[in-house]
Amino acid sequence: MKPRWIVLGAASLALLLAVPIGTTTARLPVPVTPWGPGSTHINHVITVVMENRVYDTYFGQYCTVLGPYCSSTGNGIPPGTCVPNSPGNASGPCTVPFAFNATQLQTNDMEHDWLSGRLAWNNGSMNGFYNAEASGSEPFGHYNGSTIPIYWDMAEEYAISDNLFAGNLSYSLPNHWDLIGGGAPAVTAYSYLGGSGDRGLYLNESNGTATVEDLLNGTGISWKYYDWSLWPYGRATQNLNVVGNGSAYNYWNPMAARAESYSSWYDAHFVPRNDFFSDARDGTLPAISWVIPSFDASDHAPANVSAGEAWVASVVNAVEASPDWSSTAIFIVWDDYGGWYDHVAPPRLYGNLLSFRSPAIVIGPYAKENYISHTFLDFFSLLHFVEWRFHLGCLTALDCTAPLPFDFFNFNQTARAPWYFPVDWTQATYPEPLQGGGSPPPTGPPGEGPVNPLPPTHLVRYYRLIDPS
Repeated sequence: MKPRWIVLGAASLALLLAVPIGTTTARLPVPVTPWGPGSTHINHVITVVMENRVYDTYFGQYCTVLGPYCSSTGNGIPPGTCVPNSPGNASGPCTVPFAFNATQLQTNDMEHDWLSGRLAWNNGSMNGFYNAEASGSEPFGHYNGSTIPIYWDMAEEYAISDNLFAGNLSYSLPNHWDLIGGGAPAVTAYSYLGGSGDRGLYLNESNGTATVEDLLNGTGISWKYYDWSLWPYGRATQNLNVVGNGSAYNYWNPMAARAESYSSWYDAHFVPRNDFFSDARDGTLPAISWVIPSFDASDHAPANVSAGEAWVASVVNAVEASPDWSSTAIFIVWDDYGGWYDHVAPPRLYGNLLSFRSPAIVIGPYAKENYISHTFLDFFSLLHFVEWRFHLGCLTALDCTAPLPFDFFNFNQTARAPWYFPVDWTQATYPEPLQGGGSPPPTGPPGEGPVNPLPPTHLVRYYRLIDPS
């Protein structure tokens, strides 16, 4: 693929670089992308945003060698890795990354902010995690096909990336901004919004930071943010001490901090997450969706990762059973590194350090099967794909020039039939599936958490690694 600085002319690029990241810019045309497809067949783009994982935590042991279910290999944890406990003492004690077992699906919530991220990164050496976290060996634990079988089966049935970076080496809030705004208010990079001064500054900066909702206003393009409805007093929460549901300071809903989100133009676009399942069932999914889990189903420690898998499976199954399946692409990413070890150093873009690699699963009828994309991408690529597909223009240098995620797809293939995923670990004892595809869709209205387990004709291939005892 072409480097992003070739996409725009020199004069246009100079103009973009002069604009501070996180500030409002004039609407810009989507850059010419000569390497893009003429038609995508995609009319619905869904972004599911999970929490606090890196590639090595979930896929560091996935397809490290070629095999029956591995047509290519991923950039996982290199054999022989032992990370120094003290970066300044390479010959001293070191920690070997290790596999979690089935009793370790819940772990501690580790430090993951601006300072700890840079300590772990250590100028690109990726060897400061032990000191940055003060958590012993826990940052070096990872999962595999025995402990996250549903995610691994999604990877095998569809596509993943081993080279997609989150936007901000910090916590959730700035990364959620990057997915919808092409940048984040400056105060979010360094602050958890702990004091009223930070929160007041955050509201002011948020109202001055453009998002994709500005690009969508007046276009007639349907969109929803499936999280919860914005509360009427959301703009007036500056003096509240709560950073959570219904608050303008919620870390997983950046647009809640913008006054315009509560106007008649926008308010109807923010809906409870359970509405997603009825919209999918009825074939009324909007053109653009962001789907946000509850905390217990988010993969954010100390939540149980099996609950996150179950919820993601329920979302994917709902789309696969929907009349909208044949024209949908689902992007599943994890918002920040959460304190976990990843061995790949993130690059800088326009002077801004990206975060560590996010796991990324791409599902849809035109997604390649059993495919690992090595193409460089970042969170801004997902925003750019929405902008590009619906001809919205763009916001900042980061999203305007982000490489588009076409490598996950083959738009010339016949639309694939859905492959449904189990949402219950009890299916570990089920036999291998028959050749030719998955089972019928789950019956009944899907909801949150492990519901509607599939019949025994379907089995995630990696479940065979689990000891059913």
